[in-house]
Amino acid sequence: MTSLSANLYGASINKGMGGLMSGLDTDELVNQMTAGTRNKINRQYQAKQKLLYKQEAYREISTKLLSFSNKYFSYSFGSKNNILSPAFFESYTYKPSSNYVNVTGNAENIKNFSINNITSVAEAAYFASSRRVSSDTITSAGVTDYTSTIAGGTMTIEYEGKSYNLSIDKGFGNKNEGDTQITLVDVADHLDKKIKEITELSYLSVVVEDGILSISSSEGKEVKLTAASSSVLDNLKLEVGKAATSTSEVESSSLTKGTADILANENSYITFEYNGVLKQINLNSSINKDNIAAYLTAELSKAFGTGKISVGSDLSFTACEGDTNIFGISGISRDLGNFLNIESGDYNRLNMKKTLAESGLLGIGDVNTVTNDKGEEVYRLTVNDIDFDFETTMSVTDVINKINSNAETGIRVYYSSTTDTFTVKAAETGSHKSVSISGGDGTLAAALFGEKDVDYHINNGTDTEIEYTLNGVKTTIIRSTANFSIDEINIELNERASEIDFTNAVTFDVTNNSDEVVERVKQFINDYNEIISLISTKTGEKPRNDYPPLTPEQQEEMSEEEIKNWTEEAKKGMLYGDRKMSSVLRNMRGAMSGATDVSNLILSNIGISTARMDTGGKLILDETKFKEKLLENPDEIARLFTNTAADKSGRSGISVQLRTILINNVGAYGTTGLLIEEAGMDNSMTSDRNYISEKIEEHDEKMADLKKAIERERERYWKQFSALEQSLNKLNMQSSWLTDMMGDY
Repeated sequence: MTSLSANLYGASINKGMGGLMSGLDTDELVNQMTAGTRNKINRQYQAKQKLLYKQEAYREISTKLLSFSNKYFSYSFGSKNNILSPAFFESYTYKPSSNYVNVTGNAENIKNFSINNITSVAEAAYFASSRRVSSDTITSAGVTDYTSTIAGGTMTIEYEGKSYNLSIDKGFGNKNEGDTQITLVDVADHLDKKIKEITELSYLSVVVEDGILSISSSEGKEVKLTAASSSVLDNLKLEVGKAATSTSEVESSSLTKGTADILANENSYITFEYNGVLKQINLNSSINKDNIAAYLTAELSKAFGTGKISVGSDLSFTACEGDTNIFGISGISRDLGNFLNIESGDYNRLNMKKTLAESGLLGIGDVNTVTNDKGEEVYRLTVNDIDFDFETTMSVTDVINKINSNAETGIRVYYSSTTDTFTVKAAETGSHKSVSISGGDGTLAAALFGEKDVDYHINNGTDTEIEYTLNGVKTTIIRSTANFSIDEINIELNERASEIDFTNAVTFDVTNNSDEVVERVKQFINDYNEIISLISTKTGEKPRNDYPPLTPEQQEEMSEEEIKNWTEEAKKGMLYGDRKMSSVLRNMRGAMSGATDVSNLILSNIGISTARMDTGGKLILDETKFKEKLLENPDEIARLFTNTAADKSGRSGISVQLRTILINNVGAYGTTGLLIEEAGMDNSMTSDRNYISEKIEEHDEKMADLKKAIERERERYWKQFSALEQSLNKLNMQSSWLTDMMGDY
């Protein structure tokens, strides 16, 4: 067999001798007798390959969408390249004599406009704390000899018509040689603790009697199990849809497993990320409790450089050089993650999704709580004289969102994972807005921001003061923003505009560039049509069921060219009728229909029409008509694409609608969309953190189990054939002896 087959089916126990006494081809017989298990492996392998093909198809489209988004919905290349900006549609170019000023608007007015002086530029009140808020270390549960078979498991119970989720800690049951083994009572105590954390379940308790675990109510009401992970069901003898009580006696031995099998398992892995670079480290049969720290140290040094990452004996991880290095776990196999109590998304920074106590926020343990009017213990924070209460179960993200969603405070809170610090900024620029955070030692404010005038200093907001000349009239104005309008002239000031040398006034050259706008729109439509065509083709292409993924055994009998051609056919139709992709296609076409609530124009008015649907619904540009309408009414065309509807239920401009669709599906600003959550992206932290990858991992685990099973089968059959050969050899020897004896007579 080739290496592919050997890797999939396990190393063959091929004796290469055949049956010396029986004359049987034992190698072939063993191969035939294990065909059933090999077929099971093949089915898992083919299912996995289909998922890989589907993931590949998803990523091809997601890559196109991300590229499209970056090209047309980002300010990285300037406002004239961003179709969300009115500047994209400007039929005139305004070149200022200073790089710190930009204008748009009425071309005739701009020709007669100059800026004589800028005393100040509007800024928002703010402070940036210098206090780092996390320990810079990823901690684990440590390496022990044993763990629990139910660690990391989950269960859902139903009580009085409501559902409640319970989870077993990932590191539950970690013990060393000589420690007391995990008992059913330990499990009951752990579950009871989890239940007691939920106020509504105060009437419930977990009891053990004669090896039976039961969750019962002191009120005599039924507690029903509605869902649970397989490890919980199998080892606690529970059954979904019935009372949360073991159906038979739980064996204590079923609650404990050695961690050696986890560490020495070739399917165990950790994917590390260091400053944006990803490296997956796989464990192997040589790994044990005593050498895993040294092994990971060596592998991390190979991946990122010597001395970059420190690995403690307890498997804690620390980035060693500099305060801005970001290091974390972007992926980890299930059993290893449960054992170490590490999960994908753990970084040497705050875990924004975990509770405040579990997030890694320094000093949170010393923060005093207060009792709210409901009798609950909460953290309190006062922002601009408004009190905020945060439940102890809330995450850092919850805290930030609760503050930022309250318009009355007039501020925004930001966390920088690079510097590991918080910044607070007024939502509006100008001297009329301020920032105030109340708190001292033992408060949430101190944990988040530190001490005023030590860790942070408040900078008050400022206004814009500008002197300009328009049509010969000199005027001085004060505005609370850096972007404002004067007589149909839109002015944008850089924060450094007050540093301009005003020996000469800032003036503006006005140039007609309608041809450039037409070319930008033409390229946008071409790129849009390419995406529409790709999605339409992928979702309309029927699968080739007569070309299933090739098994390793089938590949061994084919040439490379034959394998390539077959695989191309097998990959077809992976997205046929796919609901997510069909939704993207439908929504993009809907956005480009041209219907909005922000303009009286529609696309057909300006020379952009839709082709027949059998062509995929591509757009067609009439360049002459578009240029004519652009020179006639550029502002209205810009509104058609860029304006946001005043009412949330209204339809915004075409570009705004399209951007929303892109964000929902491929994300933006560090977020993930539906397509990325489904299939991830290559060379990113989502590459193995997505729904399809999870399903692929499940197939890998099943194949690993089947591989062990087929190896056991082979060994068993070989032992049986060996015994047969030995028996036949003895029989032959006895026959020869009898023959010899009979020959003497």
